Amino acid sequence: MYSKTHSATLEGINAQIIEVELDSGGGMPGFNIVGLASKSISESKDRVRAALESSNYPLDAGKILVNLIPAHLPKEGSHFDLAIAATLMVNHGYINVAPQLLASCCFFGELSLNGKLKQIIGLLPLALQAQEAKIKHIVVPYDNRNEASLIKLASKSNSEIYAINNLFELQSLIEAIDRGNNEVLQQYQVPVLDRTKLQSKTKPNRDLSEVIGQEQAKRGLEIAAAGGHHVLMIGPPGCGKSMLANRFIDLLPALSFDQALELTKIYSISGMSNGDLMLEPPLRAPHHSASNAALVGGGSKVKPGEVSLAHNGVLFLDELTEFNRHSIEQLRQILEDKSININRIRQSLRFPASFTLIAACNPCPCGYLGDTVKPCSCSPRQITNYLGRLSGPLLDRIDMHIELCRLDYDQIKTLNRRASGSTLIKNSSLTETCKAKIIKARQFAKQKSQGLVLEQSELEFMDKAILNLDLSARSHQKILRLARTIANLDASEFIRVPHLAEALSFRAIDWERYRK
Repeated sequence: MYSKTHSATLEGINAQIIEVELDSGGGMPGFNIVGLASKSISESKDRVRAALESSNYPLDAGKILVNLIPAHLPKEGSHFDLAIAATLMVNHGYINVAPQLLASCCFFGELSLNGKLKQIIGLLPLALQAQEAKIKHIVVPYDNRNEASLIKLASKSNSEIYAINNLFELQSLIEAIDRGNNEVLQQYQVPVLDRTKLQSKTKPNRDLSEVIGQEQAKRGLEIAAAGGHHVLMIGPPGCGKSMLANRFIDLLPALSFDQALELTKIYSISGMSNGDLMLEPPLRAPHHSASNAALVGGGSKVKPGEVSLAHNGVLFLDELTEFNRHSIEQLRQILEDKSININRIRQSLRFPASFTLIAACNPCPCGYLGDTVKPCSCSPRQITNYLGRLSGPLLDRIDMHIELCRLDYDQIKTLNRRASGSTLIKNSSLTETCKAKIIKARQFAKQKSQGLVLEQSELEFMDKAILNLDLSARSHQKILRLARTIANLDASEFIRVPHLAEALSFRAIDWERYRK
């Protein structure tokens, strides 16, 4: 007996609808799955058989053949279990409906040996693809119901989404669909969220005012947040680099719905989603010992890396010079393309990676090169090798280079008084004040900005800068983009000389002061 239904397989952060054909009947007993199935799908026959038998749906001793279409496309995932089980239950008469009904359904779910459905990863892109394909009925595990509730927010499809716990409920659901029993269907329907009621969660109480001094760095981060510029901070240990980076994320506005949905899809396929829509920009801070696959993505079973998990948010690389050089050199193309392509023999997968890079490092291995108080203990060769890990092409792609200095005596005294509680210096509104300016600057950029247009005096200023500073074409464009963001913060339609001068100050680290 022949029957057909649907499931899907992941392709990057998107999915491809798969037709699941099943033929059962006479012949030599066997259970085979064909169509470039992965190991996890090939093992489905054992999980499905055990789940059916433990639920009192035993299979006949005959030939069972499952075909996954299209045959040339690699398929991955244990979520095909439910589609295979549904076709078998119809073929064996356990579900009393016509086989044609299954053609209007799409099933996602991994079966345990006792017939219960387990939560799966990647449901959001899988079910979104089924909805876009106008499949009428989508069935998911009950434990994925929160994630499934996001699906109908993305489009106005007529698809109905149902969440079930086990094979008994699968039988009840399909028979209710066939008979149009709305009372039963309502028990399994996933509720639709109201988009207008979605709110971002309360953020941790971290404020820029907690960082003593480093006013230029704070200004630099404000500019970076307003224009999405990448930042490299270099300075001695304990000067506030990590504190600044960890507070930068709170300067960013909440994500739009489309941005939040795309980010949630990435976390869904990574198995890191809790089912809620991710409305806040993410902050990812991988350790410098992270492997290449962990940082940029890949592996034997391809998954997004930290650059994709930071999409629409911030990637903080502390101790940048300690990262594997091959890994950080791959950032060069990612920073330009805002995505990464991972190629395999049978497929090429694209993952988005549009993030703001905040990097930090010391000026030398001991950290005190150029320090005015503590002498550096590194040899010239050690310093050359250390700073040589940051290639020119990579530095050229980082918009802002910011030097931080050690705190002076008065600033350290301020820290001591704050720690003892003898004085309250913290301005808890500093981050919110900067954030309000950033939101206005972004709105101004959309409505009144005149782009990178320069008038005569500004052209002459840049001509001198190019001549005196030996700027590359990329550096020239980076400075213009920085100046445009600074102009937006000042609500200026045109870029002026002070905007260009400030932009230049963030592109030229005085490396001479580090030389012995």
